[in-house]
Amino acid sequence: MFDGSQDAGSAPLPDLGGDLGMGERKSFFQKIFSKSETIIPIILIVILLLILVLAFSGWDYSNVPLVGGALKSVFGAKTYNVLIIGQPSPVSMDYIIGNPDFRKTYKFSLPMAEDSFTRNPEERLKTYDFIILDQTDSGNNYGLNKAIPYQLAEALKSYVASGKSLIIVGNSAHRLAGNPDADGWKAVFGDIVPGDCQQNISRESPCETPIPIIGIFENTYVNNSLFAGIDQIPSQSMRLAGTPGLNVTVYPINHNGDEWFSIKEVKNPAHNYPAIIVNKSMLGGKIIQITFGEWGLIPNVMHRLFEYAQ
Repeated sequence: MFDGSQDAGSAPLPDLGGDLGMGERKSFFQKIFSKSETIIPIILIVILLLILVLAFSGWDYSNVPLVGGALKSVFGAKTYNVLIIGQPSPVSMDYIIGNPDFRKTYKFSLPMAEDSFTRNPEERLKTYDFIILDQTDSGNNYGLNKAIPYQLAEALKSYVASGKSLIIVGNSAHRLAGNPDADGWKAVFGDIVPGDCQQNISRESPCETPIPIIGIFENTYVNNSLFAGIDQIPSQSMRLAGTPGLNVTVYPINHNGDEWFSIKEVKNPAHNYPAIIVNKSMLGGKIIQITFGEWGLIPNVMHRLFEYAQ
């Protein structure tokens, strides 16, 4: 029976489950949101620290999608360590190695003597991003012209096998010190090189006969995306203006690699020489041969070639 003195509002309502369930869902999302307020800043801090560590360790962050440009503007571009063994020509020293634009990206360890790599060369080489072997302006080595010690040759093969790149210039390193029968790059480095000295009947090494020419560089590789847009050096307009070609020194070299550039002799257009050749395919890194000594004369090509070697 109803008692008027009893507070009707104090009677418990039936539990239908709806409000409690909604309350639980709100509570669940609130918990997630409250946790995200803590987790998101932690994630951002971890990402920032990771970027800082990678940036200062030499990681190339400039190509990261969306944020690469911003990271480059903050941290600057990655610098690549480049070792030069031998002695490049003065024009290459001036136009490439001494060029401020190249030195922004490449830290050159300037010419080091070949015989300084007879002890523990593998450890010393592995810190470099790529190596240029250029004896263009060097004299005789060990009584032989353009020779390198056996220890260095073996270390360079291991270096390339590890995934790094080696650039061989002119007729550099076509002889092996202490082994006069080792004549030609195949004898020094094996089949990993794309070019070798042309054989002749003379006892003189065929790669010791320089051929000075005035030449025009031509992009002869049909699917050459790396040098797309660079068809001829000097260009036709420069030749019409009075620059017929470039003074370079070539060597009689056979090649079985991808010929990216050739040199056509101005006085005799039927004479063509390979200018830049690479190995077609191999496990590990790349070997690039620049068959003339004055590579500083084509800085726009060398810029792309260095990018390829990284």
